[in-house]
Amino acid sequence: MTPQEYGKRLEALREVITRGLSYYAVWKMLRLRDADNVSWSLEEQNQILGRFRGFLSPVVFALLDMALMQFAKAFDTDRRTASLTNLLAAARRDTSLVPGVSVSDLRATSREISQHKRMLISLKRKRDQDLSHIDASPAPVDPLLTAEFDKLVESVKSAFNTLSTGHAQGFFSWDHMLSESQRHTTEVVQALLGQIERDRQKYDDEMVLIGLDEARRAEEMLGHRLDKETLGSAIGTFGLTKEQMQRIEKEYNSEATRSVSS
Repeated sequence: MTPQEYGKRLEALREVITRGLSYYAVWKMLRLRDADNVSWSLEEQNQILGRFRGFLSPVVFALLDMALMQFAKAFDTDRRTASLTNLLAAARRDTSLVPGVSVSDLRATSREISQHKRMLISLKRKRDQDLSHIDASPAPVDPLLTAEFDKLVESVKSAFNTLSTGHAQGFFSWDHMLSESQRHTTEVVQALLGQIERDRQKYDDEMVLIGLDEARRAEEMLGHRLDKETLGSAIGTFGLTKEQMQRIEKEYNSEATRSVSS
């Protein structure tokens, strides 16, 4: 393999890692909740997962599946692939491909990556067993799963930069890309929360109108304004919330005030 070919394969591997990192970052924000990094509550997160289940359930599944797939590519042993495993092996066979890194560092990196290959198989098995569904009140994700995956991710990033720096392509940082993914995911979640709030407000408004119509109907039947107790009885069968009841009472009394004023 020529240095030019090696450089091209490094670029291909960087793209694989970039995709895996972005999929995993978005999955963590949608499926987990890190109070230090997100602005929404656990209750709001569950509301989103329940309200938009038909869209978010397959998205969350796909994100984790694709993250696992991309990182699995980094451990592919097929010689035709630009995997981390193959590029490390090539560098150890021909150190001129990575003149900026020592042989001992290459050996240490290879040992670490080899350990993570077994971990990846275990993670994929745990994913199939433990993350078989998602609902409006999802059970906590196995912390061992994310902790092990986080370690794998950091090792892959470190190993890539060892080879990239050694090949004279330089150190690569994914921070900007990850920050953008996290920022845009936050914007999407906030937009969904806004829609939930608008839907809730619309429902409240509709229930208040229904309650007022019933109060007016009762008033017409009785031939006089309703006192607080009678008003409560007239609208008490609609399953109204305390806040909706208060709004109806306030609006009903305001109607009486406007009628007297006119």
